[in-house]
Amino acid sequence: MNCAHFWVVEKGEGPAVLFFHFGLGDWRVFEPELVALADQFRCIAYDRRFFGRTEAPDEPYSPVDDAIALLDAFEVERAALVGLSGGGGLALDVAYAHPERVSALVHIAAPVTGLPLIVSPKLGAAYAAAKTLEQEIALDMEVWAPLGVEALFHELRGQAPAGELPEAVKRPPVVLEDVRVPTLVVLAKHDPPELSAAGREAARCIPDARLVEVDSDHYLTLREPELVTALIRDFLRGA
Repeated sequence: MNCAHFWVVEKGEGPAVLFFHFGLGDWRVFEPELVALADQFRCIAYDRRFFGRTEAPDEPYSPVDDAIALLDAFEVERAALVGLSGGGGLALDVAYAHPERVSALVHIAAPVTGLPLIVSPKLGAAYAAAKTLEQEIALDMEVWAPLGVEALFHELRGQAPAGELPEAVKRPPVVLEDVRVPTLVVLAKHDPPELSAAGREAARCIPDARLVEVDSDHYLTLREPELVTALIRDFLRGA
């Protein structure tokens, strides 16, 4: 599909829900929610290009096109999109570009394409100075897991791509006021404030968007799976 072989997990029957994982690992960051929601929804998660067990060639690509091609491959006309962090930003891009394919959007601790996101100049310098993958992972955990690091977090981080990646097709800025799908924005209380600011702006500008803050860090789907599942379920029922 789109010159790549995607690792996909599907569970349940009902209205379709497509999950987009973050940049610190693979689809398993949503495993608790996917399993729990499968009693009512057709839940589909995949390892994005270059992550986990997905195999992709070294050539330019479009993450938005990948998502639409996956919906086509599974014969899904419309799906709710649930994304965490970079996956949430991608879900928003898909909803903006293809609203006819999207029934609802859950944007979790995620950026917005077109809004600046500079977490910390000091952190950027630290990443540049890191000489090993272990040092990079330690910095990631310091920023994104301040409430404590679990073994699974390291395992997930090992599924993220390393080194230079092929260039993705540049995504146009999202005009938030033109997003026309029901939207739930979820923030993590202990995320960097710059990231939460992007989520608050999305909730402010997307028509009728709902905003919820969870007392967690960036790994909220694993730290608070029951709460996040309940938020998604209640929102999708209403949407």
